[in-house]
Amino acid sequence: MKTSTRQARLRAAGTMAFLLVVGAMLGIAVDRIWLMPTPMEANPLTAGAMSERLGLSPEEEAELDSLLDSLHGVIAEAAGEGPEALRAATEAAHRRIAETLPPESRMLFHSWMQEHRNHMMHRMHMGSGRGGGPPSTRSDAPR
Repeated sequence: MKTSTRQARLRAAGTMAFLLVVGAMLGIAVDRIWLMPTPMEANPLTAGAMSERLGLSPEEEAELDSLLDSLHGVIAEAAGEGPEALRAATEAAHRRIAETLPPESRMLFHSWMQEHRNHMMHRMHMGSGRGGGPPSTRSDAPR
């Protein structure tokens, strides 16, 4: 009787150790596949990253930083007013940013912003359980 109880306990301990190892391996796999930063997140939506991507001079980067600082309050205020106000303020901010860029950088700016938007929409759809279909696109977005 004691032998069968001991064997059962050993079997249960072995099963628990096995499940612990498998759970850890699955956790690592989930982290590496789904939770680690994607290439888009590795290139953040910041003034420095934007300046680098668009090839701006130090003077152009300083002008962009100044503009972004002034737009921050406008965007924050619009966010408090609701989604429509936020959307309008964001689109106006994008226009103002594009106007300050050299002509050769404007197209890169618009494509970079569209990439970030598509990536964000894709991540939102993945997180909502609606599946990983292709990211949505706006018909009025600059190309």
